[in-house]
Amino acid sequence: MPSQWMHLPPHAPRIGRVVGTLILMLLLQACATRAPRPAPAAVEPELGEARARQIVAVWQQQLADYIDQAGGGDPSVLAQLPSQRATGTLRPARIVFGALDIDASVVERDGFDVQGLLLAPRPGAGADPYVFIVGIVQRAGYRPVALVDVRLVAMAARDGRLEWTMGDGDPQALIRYHARLDPTAPLRFPADKDRFELLPCAPGLCVEEQLSKARWSIVVPAPAGAAASP
Repeated sequence: MPSQWMHLPPHAPRIGRVVGTLILMLLLQACATRAPRPAPAAVEPELGEARARQIVAVWQQQLADYIDQAGGGDPSVLAQLPSQRATGTLRPARIVFGALDIDASVVERDGFDVQGLLLAPRPGAGADPYVFIVGIVQRAGYRPVALVDVRLVAMAARDGRLEWTMGDGDPQALIRYHARLDPTAPLRFPADKDRFELLPCAPGLCVEEQLSKARWSIVVPAPAGAAASP
């Protein structure tokens, strides 16, 4: 056999290196395709009733502390809170009390912000308690990411002490409210365009957001010794 047949062409090693590089690139690409991607940061779509009540209870305690320290236990001190006026509407200024960074590992990075909007009592019912509609906004990555709960909280001052009633969350009302939120506006509660109205409804009180028609209710116990309505 001729000796020249026993030798590879001079460019054979270079071709081999190119082929080997291409095979390695294909293998690496296949591995990268099959490798699991890291999961995004978890955001709780809903808290559950017990968890939401724990978070709102922190807001409630901070509000009670404010009334005690700033008003000597008199809830009328709430009128001194900075009022917020929605832009682009003629609605009167609103009184909102907030508790920020609840359960946050780093301030403003995560955890929950809770805001309670004080609503006017029913017409002709001056003995009604103070009623707040309270929203929980979850934070992640230094920004608000989801409104995870809305409910009513009632507060009454009797015999020098505050009595509280916390309503239940309503997933259907929250879905209805979510559907009317402006996706281009910053996430906050209450939103600028919200129009909450306190209404009588048996056997307690209801609050309806006029644009979305979302409605929440609460049953407030009558004070001890109160006469029954005729």
